[in-house]
Amino acid sequence: MPYNDLLTCALEAATAGAKILETKFRGALIINTKSSEADYVTDADLASETAVRDVIKRLRPNDAISGEEFATHQGEAAQYRWSIDPLDGTVNFARGLDHFAVSVAAIDIASGEWVVGVVIAPAIEDTYIAVRGQGAWRTRRGVKTTLTGPPKEREAKILATGFSYLASKRVEEFNTLVELMPRFVDVRRFGSAALDICHVAEGTIDAYYQVDIKEHDWAAAMLIAEEAGLKIKRPTAEDDLALVNFEL
Repeated sequence: MPYNDLLTCALEAATAGAKILETKFRGALIINTKSSEADYVTDADLASETAVRDVIKRLRPNDAISGEEFATHQGEAAQYRWSIDPLDGTVNFARGLDHFAVSVAAIDIASGEWVVGVVIAPAIEDTYIAVRGQGAWRTRRGVKTTLTGPPKEREAKILATGFSYLASKRVEEFNTLVELMPRFVDVRRFGSAALDICHVAEGTIDAYYQVDIKEHDWAAAMLIAEEAGLKIKRPTAEDDLALVNFEL
């Protein structure tokens, strides 16, 4: 099966990171900040990314690895690059809220196509998986469900979004939200971009948008949404807008 080795690696790596988070959740944390006073990094982030990287380096030593917390590992003649978010939803995690996840994705360097994505949310016992050309699915307490997105006929639609740590970007995001809300009856903001996007893929949320979102946040989840049959827009260097399930 195409990409089977990559999927095995992604699942093992994401599981290793999730186990670290489980042991540290609602325990004592060492918390520092990065771009702003609300942009947390904890010892759990660092330990999770270390665990994820260790698995990838062991199983696929020639691949490149980039992540949220540590410098990029270039690999040797790498065919694939891994993009890691070791703890998406750090503020939630630090406050004892359940919506946080580990995200692991692989991109084919030559084609630029994302080929495997795994998002594990240990506190809510959800694992989301996608393989290019093979669909997307969720496992919950041992039950596997194929993801096909929200029903198109649903009239009372709910939008998910997130907000930047930068005040100037938040103003832009709120202005965009005002423009979008006539199409939706409500908005949800779970504090994890990866889980917001996965909720659209599973159909519990109808659409997602966000600006100023980083690759490690969306890499796995956007592939999951895409393989669930949804229209997506990944951010680019020229345009940092991310969209899921909008008419583009």
